[in-house]
Amino acid sequence: MKRILFFIDGFNVYHALDDAPKYHKYKWLDYSTLARRFVSKQDQIVGILYFTAYAHWNPAKTARHQLLVRALMATGVKVVFGKFKNRDHKCRLCKGTYSTFEEKQTDVNIAIKLSQSAINNDFDSP
Repeated sequence: MKRILFFIDGFNVYHALDDAPKYHKYKWLDYSTLARRFVSKQDQIVGILYFTAYAHWNPAKTARHQLLVRALMATGVKVVFGKFKNRDHKCRLCKGTYSTFEEKQTDVNIAIKLSQSAINNDFDSP
């Protein structure tokens, strides 16, 4: 029996689904059920880790995201949070500056958790 640990970059999954309207219905994926579809009955899912960050500047989006996170946690998914960072950009056309937000820490959090889990021998297959 293999011990399998799933790592999900929630930010990238969301935007991949958001970019294609026909896939919007999958934004509320049940990752526990999805994970079970990828393993044999002999394998053991030892964890599903969902990496994400809240869009704190948009209360409506944050509220919907918090609801999704609570639903995922209710199915046993462990959530690891990153954050958004304010970043200034320069407009190529008008040369003015504007501020946007960039998601930070998700890739680092995934790498750290993957390394820790490997060192701790928490899984046989990531």
